[in-house]
Amino acid sequence: MFRLFILLLVSTAELWVAQSTDNVAYHQIRKKYDYKKVNDTKALSYVDLLIALAKKEKNYSELTYAYQDALHFEPSGCRKKLYADSAITSAQHSCNNDLIASAYLGRGIVSYFIFKDYQPALDDYIKALSYARYSTSPYIKYIILYHLGVMKSYLGYYDEAVSQFEACSAFFRQEILKNNSPDILYNMRKGYYNTLHQLIYCYHQMGDDDSADHLIEIGKREIPKDLDFVQLRSYFFKSEGISKFRKGNYEQSIADLNRALPELVRVNDFAGVSVIYFYLGKNKLAQDREQESFSFFRKVDSLYQKYHFFFPELTENYKILLENARKKSNIDESLSFANTLHKIEKINIEDTHHLFIQFEAERINIEYSSITQRYRNILFGVVAVSMFLLIFTINTYLEKKSEKTYDVVLAGVGVDIERLKNDVSTPKSTLSAEICNRIRKNLQKFEDEKEFLKPNLSLKKIAIRVGTNPNYLSSYINTEKGMHFNRYLSELRIKYIAELLAEDPIAVHQKTEVLAKLCGIASRSNFLKLFSEIYGMSLQEYQHQCREKFAANEDLN
Repeated sequence: MFRLFILLLVSTAELWVAQSTDNVAYHQIRKKYDYKKVNDTKALSYVDLLIALAKKEKNYSELTYAYQDALHFEPSGCRKKLYADSAITSAQHSCNNDLIASAYLGRGIVSYFIFKDYQPALDDYIKALSYARYSTSPYIKYIILYHLGVMKSYLGYYDEAVSQFEACSAFFRQEILKNNSPDILYNMRKGYYNTLHQLIYCYHQMGDDDSADHLIEIGKREIPKDLDFVQLRSYFFKSEGISKFRKGNYEQSIADLNRALPELVRVNDFAGVSVIYFYLGKNKLAQDREQESFSFFRKVDSLYQKYHFFFPELTENYKILLENARKKSNIDESLSFANTLHKIEKINIEDTHHLFIQFEAERINIEYSSITQRYRNILFGVVAVSMFLLIFTINTYLEKKSEKTYDVVLAGVGVDIERLKNDVSTPKSTLSAEICNRIRKNLQKFEDEKEFLKPNLSLKKIAIRVGTNPNYLSSYINTEKGMHFNRYLSELRIKYIAELLAEDPIAVHQKTEVLAKLCGIASRSNFLKLFSEIYGMSLQEYQHQCREKFAANEDLN
């Protein structure tokens, strides 16, 4: 994945930028290494020559390309970051907006794919977008659109991400069908199949397995069999393995996941490897091969402890490990897994909060630009109409001095003041269908994963979790749930406790304080009051009924 987009940033940009005879020396040097693989340090000595030549000639465009070449062949993540910083500096000196956009995008790619550091990655993507917005190059726009789509899928905005990925795949597909050079054709194929892979991920998260399977078949059928596409084929094997697991075809799922694993291990795609380990564990667990399954869940833990990254299934992985440790009364492991789970949930909330704010800010900027242009057009129209009315009024005044000017103006315009007053109404506060659907989907996930059991939840925290703002979430809950936020949260918590007491003969004997903390309510008295309000009986009465039911069942047995 990383290799694809650094190649796109460098080679495609060079091929699409008009070349002059002044650049011949640079191309001659570049030919000595442009066939080498990612992280091949043998290319760096030639890249150093390019950097020195570009600095000497103060050719900032070529210097930017050279730095981007360097971060492609440099194996060290930290040094890749340094080269990416240098590329931004030289691109800014070039005063070429497309080049500046590609440099910021390059640094964002390093942050995302090498360090899994999502916040600075999005910051750089948005900076890239600000420079590329008025570019005439479709390539730079679509490559930024792709990466913003990746961020949106990370946030859970799957509908929006799918829309962006579909636009990207259409662009890449169109370029594949053109009579392009081999280099551009190669890069567009990579772009197309990587975009399909992202679409498959979104469809799986949305529960649209048919669409995911359709794209998996396209990838299996069309991806070239040569060595340059081995990693991409592995991504599709991984996706197919996940799809087979979702259908309950566990043996085939294991086979596909194992086909994908070696290449992703080889290129050190630790995020992809972790996903494979997680689903191998889920497959084994579904087959009642518990010992094997937990060996894979622990491998996920090992990779997280080494690289400290987040992916959606990671939370479930730790919940499984934590539950198993508690069953075995392993206090040390229980504390360790609980602490790690707390850390990743905190990181996820912080990342989500930052990314959400950035996306909302970018939406506001886009909307502001659109509104500003619209009001400019309106202002132009108003000025034109005003000039017409002024001329009309003067002419009418000169022709009919006996008539009042204001009457003439109103007659000419045809304005009914009373009607205007009656037509003015307060804007409705209803949310758009798109916003409602997003909140509904993410709020359902929030409920399904029992995240309402966490203590100290607020409207703001849950709004961040479901990818919206507090006002929208409050409006949605009032309209769709028919209650205010605090009542909604209380009912979820009390219902959980009531169901637990009705199903678990051990829980029914727990103290009130324990039950209150279990569902995230800090106050014992508040918990008792809410239970009585919602279920129409006291907690003690409800517990008594549950105990009688369990006793009756034991007598029958």
